[in-house]
Amino acid sequence: MAMQLGSYTFTQNPCEPMPVITEERRAESIKTLGGVAFFSWGTFIAGQEVPLNWTSMPTAQYTQLLSLLNADVQLVWDPENGSTYNVEILSLSGDYHLDASAGAAYRKNVIMTLLIISEVA
Repeated sequence: MAMQLGSYTFTQNPCEPMPVITEERRAESIKTLGGVAFFSWGTFIAGQEVPLNWTSMPTAQYTQLLSLLNADVQLVWDPENGSTYNVEILSLSGDYHLDASAGAAYRKNVIMTLLIISEVA
């Protein structure tokens, strides 16, 4: 199965494992004169940054993802894990390579970081 981001279906899914998306606890502690104050807001998926990594990627896919980044809009991401998320693309980077013998260009070491805004109900 292929991941989807907005209306774009990936031609190549990430090559590297991505982190498991589970709720994370939000808590802080502050030292006080006589001890500590502890604050806990529960667990959330929103606010997590998810890095997606490819060892190589077709230039056409990189160009499509770059256009989504430049559109600067919230997108629906379906990572094919049973849930969908509203996300923002925080960053996209990669190295440009040209295979002179085949005359084909591609990207290597691509990293796209998504910020989860919310889970789609």
